[in-house]
Amino acid sequence: MSDMASSREWIRSLTDLLFPRLCCGCGERLALGEQLVCSRCQLSLPLETNHDWDFNRRKALWIDHERLVRMGALTRYQRGNVASELVRSLKFRRHYLLGEWMGRTAVQLLRHTNLFEGVEVLVPIPLTRQRRFLRGFNQAEAIARGMASELGIPVRTDVLRRIYDRESQTHFTLAQRLENADHVFALQSDSDLAQRHVMVVDDVMTTGTTMLGAIEALEAVPTVRISTFVFAWVYMPAAAHI
Repeated sequence: MSDMASSREWIRSLTDLLFPRLCCGCGERLALGEQLVCSRCQLSLPLETNHDWDFNRRKALWIDHERLVRMGALTRYQRGNVASELVRSLKFRRHYLLGEWMGRTAVQLLRHTNLFEGVEVLVPIPLTRQRRFLRGFNQAEAIARGMASELGIPVRTDVLRRIYDRESQTHFTLAQRLENADHVFALQSDSDLAQRHVMVVDDVMTTGTTMLGAIEALEAVPTVRISTFVFAWVYMPAAAHI
């Protein structure tokens, strides 16, 4: 090892000692070679094991949306698991780089499946202007940027406009949320999207009404094909319905 490389390693070690870098998943100190997420948390990710993206319980609920090609997720979200902690770090601790890591990791781990096959454009779920200002960035866009770096396809942030936040529907029943899903987003631009395969990207899917609203807005584009990806979706037991 050269003297310069040895000096850089010494400086890095000293910096880690004085300003320890913490894992976004468990909060423990990262080892020198680790970035953002420790090896233990990466190995503990509750990965989605059912890779039949063309037909799964979530997609089956929206079978009447003929433009919908595939729905997929990297992990399963349950309160307190690693996936939920990463989502919390991304959204509430403003770890933009973590979002890019989540996107890159998803593509790397799911590239062997057909989830991204034929996808030409990534469209992140937008935030309202107020929500984006308060958070500082759009977490779905951060994930999409990470995915794009692996897939080599563009991210389009000009396609959808969010009219209001899903949080404003918290007093609604599930039936009312589904009924109002098509009022969450407006189609802002459909240039060059006709006959293309678009993947809508978000961080987490709970009831699915936000994603459904995006799908229904995009269905106004002639002959567009739509797939969806979320880093984590809330675990659905076999008998559950969303």
